[in-house]
Amino acid sequence: MRLALVIAFVLAALASPARAQLRRDTRGAPLPAVSTAAPRGAFALEANPAALAYLPGWEVAWVHAEAHGADRLPDEGDSLYAATPLPFRLAAAASADWVRPENTGEAERGRFSLGLAWARSRHLAVGGAVRFFGSDDPVGGVATVDLGATFRPAPFLAMGVVVHDVLGPPGLVGGDAIPATFDAGVQLRPFATDQLLFEVMTAVDTDGRVGVRGLAGVEVPRVGRLYGALEGDDLRGDGELRALVGLDLRWDRFTVGGGALLGDGLGAGWLASARVAEVGAEAALPSRGWVDEIRVRGVGARTLLGLLARLDRDRHTPGVRGVLLTLRETDMGLAYAQELRQAIAALRAAGKPVVCHLDGASGSEIYACAAADRTYLDPAGFVRLLGPSLDVTLYGELLRDLGVRTDFIRIGRFKSAVESYANDAMSDPAREARETFLDDVWARLLRDLAADRETEPERVARWIDEGPYLAEEASALGLTTGESDARRLGDALEELTGTRRRRREPERTAPTHFGRPRRLGVIVVDGAMVDGENVDLPIVEIHQSGGETVAKAIDAMAADRSIAAIVLRVDSPGGSALASDQIWRALRRARRRKPVIASMGAMAASGGYYVASAADEIYADPSTLTGSIGVFFGKVDAEPLAERLGVEVTQLSRGAHAGATSLFRPFTPEERASLADLVRQSYRLFLRRVAEGRGMSVREVDAAGRGRIWSGDAARELGLVDHLGGFLAAVERARELARLPADAPIVVAPDRPRSLADYVLGPLGLPTGRVQGGLATPDASGGPLPIPPRLRHALVLGAALGGTREGAPMAMLPAAITLE
Repeated sequence: MRLALVIAFVLAALASPARAQLRRDTRGAPLPAVSTAAPRGAFALEANPAALAYLPGWEVAWVHAEAHGADRLPDEGDSLYAATPLPFRLAAAASADWVRPENTGEAERGRFSLGLAWARSRHLAVGGAVRFFGSDDPVGGVATVDLGATFRPAPFLAMGVVVHDVLGPPGLVGGDAIPATFDAGVQLRPFATDQLLFEVMTAVDTDGRVGVRGLAGVEVPRVGRLYGALEGDDLRGDGELRALVGLDLRWDRFTVGGGALLGDGLGAGWLASARVAEVGAEAALPSRGWVDEIRVRGVGARTLLGLLARLDRDRHTPGVRGVLLTLRETDMGLAYAQELRQAIAALRAAGKPVVCHLDGASGSEIYACAAADRTYLDPAGFVRLLGPSLDVTLYGELLRDLGVRTDFIRIGRFKSAVESYANDAMSDPAREARETFLDDVWARLLRDLAADRETEPERVARWIDEGPYLAEEASALGLTTGESDARRLGDALEELTGTRRRRREPERTAPTHFGRPRRLGVIVVDGAMVDGENVDLPIVEIHQSGGETVAKAIDAMAADRSIAAIVLRVDSPGGSALASDQIWRALRRARRRKPVIASMGAMAASGGYYVASAADEIYADPSTLTGSIGVFFGKVDAEPLAERLGVEVTQLSRGAHAGATSLFRPFTPEERASLADLVRQSYRLFLRRVAEGRGMSVREVDAAGRGRIWSGDAARELGLVDHLGGFLAAVERARELARLPADAPIVVAPDRPRSLADYVLGPLGLPTGRVQGGLATPDASGGPLPIPPRLRHALVLGAALGGTREGAPMAMLPAAITLE
């Protein structure tokens, strides 16, 4: 299909060449060197209505053309255009023209046009326009139709075909017969963007006139667009040569421009244009700019990535002068706070100040905002800087009282996952590992806050021990800059950034490329890993990563030539050993085709670290909980509970080990021995996978394994991770390896529903709030039910066990961890 379209366009270009601006009787006022193959904005209604389908947002444009002195200008006049995208890949446009030919003897004419376009794909669009005329000349009372198509097979190539006045020759336009004009053009963009483009166009009408036209445009950074066109008209007759040169100047969403018209039959003339668009252009004159105000509430594994991506975009957007972060009940742990700190530091290094506003500030919010230029607290607010904690819930006694027995097999004395079901108290090895982890996290917290506040770690420790604090006390200690209502930050923002102007929506810019550019892929493994497909229960905020779902997403990105590199984001306690290995193998396949960089979030433990080890390089936050290299398997036996409730369970079976996974009998000694061998084999596979991915020996991995958890700081010393840094650091490294620009689009997979509406309406193809292929910023929108953290942890754990096949080992750290 695509090859056939290419051949058709080439034949059209050879047989009835591209738009040479033949002076049709139905023309409007001259336009500023608009392309035929791929025109942008509302002017596409005149040049090629099919291109309207690729409008990124609404646009209103005006153009005025006038002769110089007593010179002739057949098309002198004014035109007003308006266009907007519509649902279902449609777009509509309208224009009104008043052409007043000067010194030519031609009559004035008015024209009104309506256009509609539809994009079949990102490569092909079709469209048409209906035009109505009012005049004393032969076109008065005429209604004509234009049809067009644009084909963009590659980022550097576009082709367009337009038939103007298609109903003219047979006299079906309401007046005298009007010749139809066939235009075709080919546009080349050497850098695959709007930076530089060349277009060759030719045209022929049904009266036999032929014309040619060449067009060139170049983007001038921080200024706008310089363009020029040279065209020859009526080449089979007397022949006329004309030229147009001009410059568009851009301020944010506004564009003004002007150009000079010269040539045979014209004398000298000039044109001026102005446009305002919903979506601004990247190349623009310096302006006062604005402060990006971001409201953050309920930070989760994916919404954190959306926040970080927005801050990274602000760092590269010239119009953003600074950032105001308004944090409200973020429930953000230390690892997430460290990632936010890194993003804030990057903004400040780029010369963009950051201001935080808090009300009831948690320790993590204070920690994150300590990296900002200023932190203000609501006058009625408070600071609860309480220090890090780690909650481990043990159900052993409860289960026994209920009449439920547990039977688990594990490898590694530090593999404490099974203790949650079997023990009444924490074991000594588990306590040792967790205490060491907390020591690392505590030391990092004190060092960072001491550096931010230019004091000693011991003083920070006293602040933590003597809290919480009211707003006035926090300011006196130096934890915050001062007290302020969120609405009264204008003076502080203007002092730091030079502007009071705020925006709450991220800046949108018009695309500078055709079709699908080179992109950065992000694979997110969040929640427990289970066998099969993803599991999502949005109402209780349970999200699990299915081994098959994630592996398919990785394979798709590996095969997609537009994906130049992959960032694997892991925020998971692990889960099914089978799912972990499926994802690991898919990553290794992808790694043979393009760079794969892993970024570990708050937790990448057990199976979470298993999959991360397949990457070329691993980034971890200093407080990432990682390691826990180990495997366990087991079940619960509810036979005593059934007896207590008066439930008789009779099991009929065939085979020596039939019913081994039954919930109503324990393992036999032979079954335990067989399962112990399965667990040992799974652990050995775990060690081999990590050793292969990390370039370590199995012995070295085992020494760091045996179920022990590590902080990101400690993991780097052990060689389990390569770099300390968050998601943005991993993205920067992936861009570097793939030679992607800083503004390269990011596509995220697998997709997840963000709300119950997404879960219900998404499969039906109805509009929802879910973000497909992108990242959402945490905001004040509705979230999950307010379930207590420990109960939610129990639900997550039960769902993970239920999502793992019977008889399959698990690589998981199911502790409930809270780091405030």
